[in-house]
Amino acid sequence: MSASLDYRPLEARDWPFFLALQQDPRVMHFISAVRAEDLIRQQAFEPRLQPWEKGCGHWLCLVIQQKASDVPIGLTGFIDRGDGIAEVGFMLAPAYQGRGVGRESLSDIVRYAFEEQGFRKLTATVTAGNHASRRILLNVGFEQEGTLRQNYFLHDRWHDDWIFGLLNRAFT
Repeated sequence: MSASLDYRPLEARDWPFFLALQQDPRVMHFISAVRAEDLIRQQAFEPRLQPWEKGCGHWLCLVIQQKASDVPIGLTGFIDRGDGIAEVGFMLAPAYQGRGVGRESLSDIVRYAFEEQGFRKLTATVTAGNHASRRILLNVGFEQEGTLRQNYFLHDRWHDDWIFGLLNRAFT
């Protein structure tokens, strides 16, 4: 897919990396409150280990690695929301944020979702204030389609969600 990145399905051996991302306040600041290890394993990790196929109800979760390395640097993927629409998401280890990895990996997953899986539209939901994720989405061609006011309860208060969309025909 990419000149500098490789992707592989999430595996049981990725648990330490997955847990580290999920418990890092810098990574999770706009995503979720830091949760207990057992909840992360049950609610987030184990469902993503299942084989993925279009139409299933769980996320396709791919581990991002630099070419010629087996060290994980992030996660990317999408979930089929029906009617030809998938929602994308990504998380990067702090050491790889701000280095172009987010943009490159999002471009790759968009290409895969459109060209290999045949989705007609991709969406993304970003907690308002997450300007880094917003910038990545816009740079890849997503458009901000709206704001859901006071839609997400995080860190003891309600936050707006920014909604982004990208049509297959608009991706170049």
